[in-house]
Order: sequence, then structure tokens, then C-alpha cells
Amino acid sequence: MRTLSSVVQSVMAEGKTSHVCHLLTFTVGETTYRFAEDRVVHVSNLYLPHLRLDSPIRYSHRLQLEPVTVRLQNITLETAAALQAEQSDLQGVEATLERLFLKAGETVILYVGQISEIEVEEREARLTLVGDLDPTAVQVPRRKYSSLCVWDFKDANCGYVNGEDPDNPDTGQPFLTCPKDFASCQARGRAQRFPGFIHVTRELTVAIEGQLPDAHDEERMLGEFVAPWEEP
Repeated sequence: MRTLSSVVQSVMAEGKTSHVCHLLTFTVGETTYRFAEDRVVHVSNLYLPHLRLDSPIRYSHRLQLEPVTVRLQNITLETAAALQAEQSDLQGVEATLERLFLKAGETVILYVGQISEIEVEEREARLTLVGDLDPTAVQVPRRKYSSLCVWDFKDANCGYVNGEDPDNPDTGQPFLTCPKDFASCQARGRAQRFPGFIHVTRELTVAIEGQLPDAHDEERMLGEFVAPWEEP
């Protein structure tokens, strides 16, 4: 409360929900989207009245933020099409959810997180925001490395689209599966999305770690023989 102005504290003390409005802001490329529960102008920015909170923002003594789901209702077909087209780019974008105290003209940031899930329909979109990792966690999982792709074929990370990306030359039809190696990724026109380490070969792994106990174990923890990051 000490960081809030006296006007905001007074509005909060009144406990009238009609005096507040939630604001959602996120930017994709050069486009900034602004939505609110009512049509409002704040700091010369117009917020369109499409925002609905599907899940409450939970306050706790923990440092970890719980996911928050917001819904954009009755959006225009143009907005829905734009969000649909940018769906893959939206994942990981930072979004800010604020509470605007109308009488005071001031906002309080409630949640800053990344967009993790997007569902777009004809006139509606649903976004799930997730916070940062819990800084009190004992251990953060170490990164796995592999010479193979880790994405699911045709998911948002892979991005392969039937009819748009190269077809299978053997059948003349879109590819149905993917062996997940770099050459296969190139053949499917997805080389720019390949997340594997093409310089990591089985021979290199064996040379560093010795003969693998399991012939099918193609992944290793990079942190097992690379020094951990140091605190700045």
C-alpha cells in the first residue's frame, strides 16, 4: 500500500469494482494489442472492450506466479485473422495485465508473463499467460542436447503446413511423418526451425563419454560435462 498513491488507496478502500478496469497489453512484431473490459483511453492509448478474465489472479506468499487465462470476446474478424496468422509468433511473447483505477487514472501491474497457449476462433481468442520459473526451486532442469529435432511434427514449433511446404517426392503428397534429423527437416522446408545440434554425432558422444550403456540412448545432459553457469 505504501507504493500506491493516496487516491488509489482511497478508491481501493471504497471497494467498488465499477471504479476499476483491467488492461491487457502485448506486442507482436510492430503491432501492439491493447484490450480492456470496457472501452477506455489511458495515457493516450485506446483499449478495445473485449477482455474477460477466465481465471482469477491469485495472490500468495510464494514467488511463483500461477497461470492466468484471459478471453478476448467479440473481436473483429480482422483481429481474429491477425491473431491466427501470428499464432506461432505469439508463443513466448510478454504480456502485461494491469488494473486501472478509473477515478485516479493510475494502474497497478497485476501480472507480467509470457503467452504460452493460444486458441483463436472466428470472433474469440483465448490466451494463457505463465510467469517465470519459481526462483525458490531447488534445481532447474539442465538442458538436454540431441542431434535430432525435439518438436512434434507439424506442431506450432515445427510449423510444417500441408500444401504450403514441400511434398514427399515419392508420393507427391504432404509428408506424414518425419525422422527428425536435419536432412529430413531440410526436405520438409523447415530447416530454420531445426532445434537439434547437428554437430553432435553418436561418434562424438562415445568419444567423450565412452560406450553408451544403452544403444538407443541418443540424448545426454549437457550439464554433465559442461561447467554450470556462474552467478553474475
